[in-house]
Amino acid sequence: MMTRPFTRPAPLAMALALAFPAAPALAQAGAPARSDAAVQQQQVFNLAAQPLGQALSAWALQTRMQLIVQPGLVAGKTAPAVAGSLTPRQALERLLAGSGLESSFDGQSAVVHAAHGNHSGGPLPAVTVRAEAEADGSSAAGYRARRASTAGFAAQDTLDTPFSVTVLSSELFTNQKIDNISGLDRLDASITSSGASPAWYGSPMIRGLGLDNWSNFRYNGMIFINQQVTGLENKERVEVLKGLSALQGGFAAPGGLINYVTKRPAATPVNDVHLSANQYGQAKVHADLSRRTDDGRLGLRVNAALEGERSYVREVTGHRRFLSAAVDWRLTPDTLVQLDLEHETHDQTLQPVLRPNVNRGLPTNIDPRRFLGQPWASFPTESTVASAKVEHWLNERWSLVGDLHWMELNRDQDALALGNIQPNGDATLTQNVFANQRRQPTTLRAMVQGKFHTGSVGHELALGVQSYRFKRHESAGASRVLGTTSLYNPVAFADPGLTVGPARLTTEAQERSLFGQDILSLGDAWKLHLGGRYATRQQTDYSSATGVQSGTPYDKSVFTPHIALVHKPRPNLSVYAGYVEGLEQGGTAPLGTANANQQLKPRVSKQIELGVKADLSADLSASAALFQIHRTAEYTNTGNTYVQDGLQRNLGLEFSLTGRVSKEWTLVASAMLLDAELQRTGDRSTEGKQPMNTPKQRFTAVAEYAPAQLPGWTFAGNWSYSGKRQTNDANTGEVAPAYNTFGLGTRYATRIAGTPATFRLNIDNLFNKRYWDIAQAFSLLPGAPRTVSAGVSLQF
Repeated sequence: MMTRPFTRPAPLAMALALAFPAAPALAQAGAPARSDAAVQQQQVFNLAAQPLGQALSAWALQTRMQLIVQPGLVAGKTAPAVAGSLTPRQALERLLAGSGLESSFDGQSAVVHAAHGNHSGGPLPAVTVRAEAEADGSSAAGYRARRASTAGFAAQDTLDTPFSVTVLSSELFTNQKIDNISGLDRLDASITSSGASPAWYGSPMIRGLGLDNWSNFRYNGMIFINQQVTGLENKERVEVLKGLSALQGGFAAPGGLINYVTKRPAATPVNDVHLSANQYGQAKVHADLSRRTDDGRLGLRVNAALEGERSYVREVTGHRRFLSAAVDWRLTPDTLVQLDLEHETHDQTLQPVLRPNVNRGLPTNIDPRRFLGQPWASFPTESTVASAKVEHWLNERWSLVGDLHWMELNRDQDALALGNIQPNGDATLTQNVFANQRRQPTTLRAMVQGKFHTGSVGHELALGVQSYRFKRHESAGASRVLGTTSLYNPVAFADPGLTVGPARLTTEAQERSLFGQDILSLGDAWKLHLGGRYATRQQTDYSSATGVQSGTPYDKSVFTPHIALVHKPRPNLSVYAGYVEGLEQGGTAPLGTANANQQLKPRVSKQIELGVKADLSADLSASAALFQIHRTAEYTNTGNTYVQDGLQRNLGLEFSLTGRVSKEWTLVASAMLLDAELQRTGDRSTEGKQPMNTPKQRFTAVAEYAPAQLPGWTFAGNWSYSGKRQTNDANTGEVAPAYNTFGLGTRYATRIAGTPATFRLNIDNLFNKRYWDIAQAFSLLPGAPRTVSAGVSLQF
């Protein structure tokens, strides 16, 4: 990518540019000569109707181009809303349309001046560049998103980043009837086993590596605890960063990051209502409302949902309530405040998970609709999220950013476990009560970002500090064997009424870190990414029964470097190579092992990645990545003890293709080929073996056809394939077979009494395939059966 000067035309800067004749020359001093190819390259703009001066500032901020204008020329004038895919020149022309102003370009600089014979001013009519605005990630854009925030510390064009990132938009979720991250594996082949038992929460694997529910999830870039079902009603998109994320996230598992990005107040009023239901009686109503003040400085967006939950599993019922608010406040022309508040409650009957039988075989003839639990055992959760972000521009090149994020999650887990499963289906049913659970993470981050030159080398610098505090409260659990049941003829038991003691502080952790990144522009086509994070983590655990400290307090400091090189031989093509290291907190031994709930020591990971990204056309993107990840291995040995020993090496190749392949066809397709192996374990039973629940091949595709002969109609299909998987790390159990699932859908966009309406019909698992969604030694999850759902969206 060519190096560009960046001057943010704040009112003071614009005044100086015209007040002093030398200002234009000074603004360009030290900047190397550049071609104007970027001026002709399309971007996705989404600029609100606002005072013309602010609109021009936003244009310059997005395009990273110099803009020179006299403040008096824009005073009292209002710019229209401009949305769509267009070049910087086209966007600027539309912002100035009807204002009596025009622009001229000189390389990467633009000058706004009065048009000859025209000095009109005042409010301008709204402009939409295309009949259907191609918002980033929308169906009109082929679900192709150009920018992501998880690849660094600010939103960047994904073509310019040395990371593999997938951005999944809210419109894609709606059209595919995906309500939470349990459905992510239908949209990206690098994501596996994201499904969850009804009432439980999805915890996907990325690149064959499990994510840590305490550290690998983000909410607008800040740490988020993933131990409850999280609704997508107020999420604009979900960003998936694949591979090590130590630079962005500090202590985290090496699979990647999943980042929820919330919807912001829209430039124009939003009055959307969504209704949906499925064949099993699940029904939801969701309202999405947004308003801005007349001057555009203050905006509010509210999302609310009520859901009556009836799972495909018989007798699994519950309810969910969701409410969120987002506020954008332009405190000054150079200061933006963003606030988010979210509250969600959820209570649903639990379906116990299965596991291999005593002979390590997979249970046979399992009906995914058969209820194996008890109607009195449920999993109520209540979560509240509050966050604030302030960004202030010091001048045209430097800004300060501050973030504060707080969350509280309360859970009462009345879990049932099936154990000692016999080949005939008989099993022991045990009740495990973990009540009064509370998690409270708080994150504070401060950062400075800027752009400057040292000679001919351009720099994009980010430096910051972050502090993370976490408290976990638990009560001493209680367990009781209820008796013998059957997977084919479940037995009903009375609630034994187990009681637990008061909740006590069981974990107190603190993580402090310093981080930095410098992106050096070495000429027009090369960028060197240098970064790192120095983090210190301290953690103390306490007994839930007595409150007395248990074990030795954990105190570890580590520096995790990142280096990458990006080459752009053409504006639409980039090639990159990167190396990154990471450190994660050790895993916890799962239930059923001899050392259940034991916290293991931290483990180190390293990743090398080579990749290529290309914009094949204005509407179609492709990418490929070759990666190798080394991670300290954790597994259950032959003595049924969960241990750390040796390495897990994941060598893989990823492909993706996203966008509009023609005017009528859209394709979102991906593939992953993975060779995962346990190495140097010192245990013959695991040496050279394939880690459990890790397929060697994965393919996904979503295709949409919108025939020109049938205006308003779109027909969709989806396909997902997973290769066979081992069910334990010694590879001694029955192998979970490979499987394909297919889905069909259609939607029709029309108007009812002038109100835009979209009707949807989806069929998931079209052929009612029986398969194992999760295949692990301690957890087997049957895939969901065929599900028919319908919905309608109204835009009042």
